[in-house]
Amino acid sequence: MKYKLLVCDFDGTLYTDDFKVAQETIDAVEEFKAAGGKFVIATGRLYQAVKPFAELFKLTDEIITYQGSGVFDLKTDSLLMSQEIKRDLAVSVYKYLYEKYSEITSPILFYDDKCIVEEQNEFNLYFTSIVKVPLVCVGKRLDDYVAENNLNVRKILSLTNNDYIRDVIADLINKFGKDLNINQSSKGLLECVNNKASKGNAVRWIAEKYNISRDEICAIGDAENDNSMIEFAGFGVAMGNAMEVTKKVADYVCETNNNNGVAKVIKEILLK
Repeated sequence: MKYKLLVCDFDGTLYTDDFKVAQETIDAVEEFKAAGGKFVIATGRLYQAVKPFAELFKLTDEIITYQGSGVFDLKTDSLLMSQEIKRDLAVSVYKYLYEKYSEITSPILFYDDKCIVEEQNEFNLYFTSIVKVPLVCVGKRLDDYVAENNLNVRKILSLTNNDYIRDVIADLINKFGKDLNINQSSKGLLECVNNKASKGNAVRWIAEKYNISRDEICAIGDAENDNSMIEFAGFGVAMGNAMEVTKKVADYVCETNNNNGVAKVIKEILLK
């Protein structure tokens, strides 16, 4: 089998739009593993928000979380590889979001595997209803909270009006792009991580650990934050429902997440 490592994004890739993982996808992944392949999930989610799905796929090794800024060991729940945003930089980003984009953004702090907000609103409540992680409300602006508690941050997430998100991302890249990896992970989701953190770098880390070459890797995703791993892999696949910027960097575009795209790639290409 040519491809020894298959890395898949979760939301919009393994996960359908009605928040399910199709049995056909589970079965196809099991076939790939039985044939000797290694399967890894790479997500922007917190560890606690994706671990139940790793268990659904019977995974016991590494999982890529926080858009590549954290790789966890599923057996021990321990953090194997980590990249963080330093406190002062995180404070500056949150302050900038509050002062310039308060009407179109709702910031969230990912720290200590928790989803931290200033206060509940309809946007962050909807977000947590999807990822099934409770909100921790601190009752103050997140720039103040990070500064007062001297926190290094795993990821900065901003729920952003989708009509303006590309303009906000461009502005943040212009101001903070030297120090941060800033992109869009889904409709209305703007993400910032350490500039050394990406799904591509996390996949590289796992590949080197297992002595797997780039030519032996297939990576599948649907959004801009998947681009780095799609470009790094020997065979990069964009979902049929992927963002156009993701389709442009892929070697192949498969069926959508609602039409078992990952399962079809496994059965029709990887296992041939």
